[in-house]
Amino acid sequence: MKGTIGFGYNEKVKRTPPALLKQLEGVASSTITDAQRRTGTMHPRIKPIAKGSRIVGNALTVELPPGDNFMLYVALKLAEPGDILVVTTQGNQTKAVWGELMTQSAQALRLGGIVIDGFIRDKTANQERDLPIFCQGTVPVSVEKNGPGFVNGEISCGDVTVRPGDVIVGDDDGIVVIKQENVAAVIEQLGAIEKREEQRVAEIAAGQVLPAWVEDKMKEVDLVTGKRVLE
Repeated sequence: MKGTIGFGYNEKVKRTPPALLKQLEGVASSTITDAQRRTGTMHPRIKPIAKGSRIVGNALTVELPPGDNFMLYVALKLAEPGDILVVTTQGNQTKAVWGELMTQSAQALRLGGIVIDGFIRDKTANQERDLPIFCQGTVPVSVEKNGPGFVNGEISCGDVTVRPGDVIVGDDDGIVVIKQENVAAVIEQLGAIEKREEQRVAEIAAGQVLPAWVEDKMKEVDLVTGKRVLE
């Protein structure tokens, strides 16, 4: 770790291998949560600023104090192509920690996207740029650039613990965090989920509109006798 009191960063981050990340491309955030037993989903206050946004990549975490974004610039210096900046602003809701010029810097560095538990500005300009941004919303007021803060430590973002190197998957439904040590296991579950969904699609096409378990559950709670629904 490098730094002094109030400031610091971990330079070395163990990232999830690209081969594993590639297997998550195109997988919906909803499917990811199914694969890890409905865990890891950030609070829905964090939304994409543009419809159709999609991110998959390693988390590079940033802890900011309220009203300051200095350590975001340090994070940009440490980031590698494809990284997702995951940022906590300690509950700040009155100032924007990210703007269009920072988006241009992130694009030049070929980052994979930004997730901010806080606010940005320059919404329209950012929507016109090809960098997925997820945040709480927008305000026009900028922040100071003095610090303190920390990069690549464990943070809470969207009420979910995120560590550098964890995998971030995001789309129109929201953001899901996969713990780095669970990535391979989650990927293994995806095949079974896809198979179940394909089976259900075939059942609907064949006339079985509702899954078989619905009838069983109705019987269990005395909502049905035979095929007659009780009033």
